[in-house]
Amino acid sequence: MALPFGRMTRPVGLGLAVALGATLSLGAVAGQATAETSATSVAAQRVKVYELVTKDGGFFYTASESEKQHAIAEHGWSTTQTPLYYLSPAPFAGGKPLYRLRWQKKASYIVTASVAERERLVTSANFRYDGILGYAPGTAGAGAT
Repeated sequence: MALPFGRMTRPVGLGLAVALGATLSLGAVAGQATAETSATSVAAQRVKVYELVTKDGGFFYTASESEKQHAIAEHGWSTTQTPLYYLSPAPFAGGKPLYRLRWQKKASYIVTASVAERERLVTSANFRYDGILGYAPGTAGAGAT
């Protein structure tokens, strides 16, 4: 049985929805992934993206079960109705990296697939680059099933 690669289970949070909708649907090129895997193996290794609410009322996104559990146990953050989406932890043909950034004023994060947006926000000193959340299909056909 084939499942869509990025099947959503509920409407996504505002920060993630804006970043994914605006960047991925426009097809902006963020760079070619250096290590690519087959579409079949990508679907087999997809991971859930979790959204948590911070004590500051911000949002935190992670594709790591252990990071999610640490945020709940150590920081008292709570999960929303997640998973939001499924991502690949590894680059794949047609996939785009999603970058996680932390807002410096409070515990709140955004996700973007745009290198230009990432650099603009980091340069503003209002956000800190927090790494790659995972890899999402850059087009409707990328990642296949």
